[in-house]
Amino acid sequence: MKDSIKFNDAMLAAVMDGRKTQTRRPIEPQPKVTEDELRNLGAWQDGYTLSEQVCAAYRHGFIDPDCPYGEIGDIINLADKDGNIKGKIEITDVWIQQVNDISESDAKAEGFDGYENAYSSEFALMWNAIYGTDSWINNEWVWVIEFRRID
Repeated sequence: MKDSIKFNDAMLAAVMDGRKTQTRRPIEPQPKVTEDELRNLGAWQDGYTLSEQVCAAYRHGFIDPDCPYGEIGDIINLADKDGNIKGKIEITDVWIQQVNDISESDAKAEGFDGYENAYSSEFALMWNAIYGTDSWINNEWVWVIEFRRID
């Protein structure tokens, strides 16, 4: 488990004032998940997207990747982009999804007000600036880490 999660200046300010309670980080290496693999595990239910299926399989123990940022209940350091500790957060939930599947309420929990659609949102623009447009275009798998600030 990492001892801290770093945020750029804008996102750190959003955490500090309570507007940001989620963060997404790319999973490395990217998992190669298919419908056939999930069906073989008995973890497929018709009517859901691949992203929803993988999240459910993760939550129910069909797949067991360890989140390098921590697990529910862990308390870790909150750091600025240079690694300077600015406080602590408690992880309240962890799940997996593809980055383009962010919802409007999750974009708000990420600290963003504007949300038109996944491709033109403030979140998408920030994601592209941090991780590159290929990450967004490829719809990479991400850790979704939900947290609360504790100081």
